Amino acid sequence: MRKMQCSSSSLNSVLSTHRNRKSSINLKRKQLREIQSNSLIFTTLHFSFRNHSCISKCNLPSNTTPLIHTTRAFWKWICPNLYCAACRWASWIVSIYLITLSPAPMVHAKSPVSITYPCEEVESYYAGAGRLKGEALRKELNSIIAGHQSLSYKEVWDALKILDAADVDKPEASAGILEIYSLKVVSKRLAGRPEGWNSEHLWPRSYGLTKGPSLTDLHNIRPADVNVNSSRGNKYFGECSAGLTDCLKPANIEAASDTETDTKSWAPPTQVRGDIARALMYMAVRYGFHQPNGGPVLSLSDSPSMVKRKMGLLSTLLKWNQLDPPSREEKLRNERICRLYQHNRNPFVDHPEYANLIWVRKCHFWVLKSSCISESMDQ
Repeated sequence: MRKMQCSSSSLNSVLSTHRNRKSSINLKRKQLREIQSNSLIFTTLHFSFRNHSCISKCNLPSNTTPLIHTTRAFWKWICPNLYCAACRWASWIVSIYLITLSPAPMVHAKSPVSITYPCEEVESYYAGAGRLKGEALRKELNSIIAGHQSLSYKEVWDALKILDAADVDKPEASAGILEIYSLKVVSKRLAGRPEGWNSEHLWPRSYGLTKGPSLTDLHNIRPADVNVNSSRGNKYFGECSAGLTDCLKPANIEAASDTETDTKSWAPPTQVRGDIARALMYMAVRYGFHQPNGGPVLSLSDSPSMVKRKMGLLSTLLKWNQLDPPSREEKLRNERICRLYQHNRNPFVDHPEYANLIWVRKCHFWVLKSSCISESMDQ
């Protein structure tokens, strides 16, 4: 008897489990039919609109669910007075929706094309200048660096904010620039203002910069305090002669303490004297030959002359080049002019020794002062 009761209990348990499973299966089937009905609605709407007709004109299947009939009744109420263009718009919307439901194909985006300029390969850039000296070297360097990308004045102002940024490692984020004669950091926002900074042509315009790319050459332009720049004017670069009573130190109240000037010459801060010397040497090579635009030929000399387009003092510039070799900041500036702006380089930043190979016949070094006494070859 107990055995029969136990069997009966087990059977009831099995039947109960079976009914639960059946109910679960029926529920899942009902959910599946609802999903299929919804899919059918979207599919029907999509193809109906693709045929440029309103839903009221669609031939829906006879076994559609009440939900589909409700949808059809809604569109019968909405569409009768609409032009079929509206239905086309709806078709496109539904199409986009259906596309978003499908797996997106894998799209392999092409990496941007990287442009490399000849000036970026420094070793090959100067390959033709090996073992040359004098006039042959000057001509070869001219052929290498000439024909660069010329800039507008606006582009120059924008470039200075990068090239001479106070933070050389993050120039775009830097809020200030470094002035060439005062070595002060000032806000980029003060560009062109009376109380701010302007663009200084190291090789003055009055010494032959009359037209073409020479006017906006970034190798020759630096930010400078407005008042200090005005004090320098178009004086050539040189140091005060010993014993002169009219030598002013510093050159301007807002200039660096180690600057000096007299009635004709101007000496910048010690830490940028080599930078300025190499910039002027670049100008004498880049624009030292006949120019296609008819601009004057520039040269360096110990006898400066605005009429003859001769800038100086050559012997002082050669000495500064020796005493103040290229710094990391100067090299970065040269590199960025190559990659970002003009796509040429200053050869004397990459090879300071080119200066003596071009302009010096005899060079004697004093052990203590390391000053170079030279006989210059005036061009």
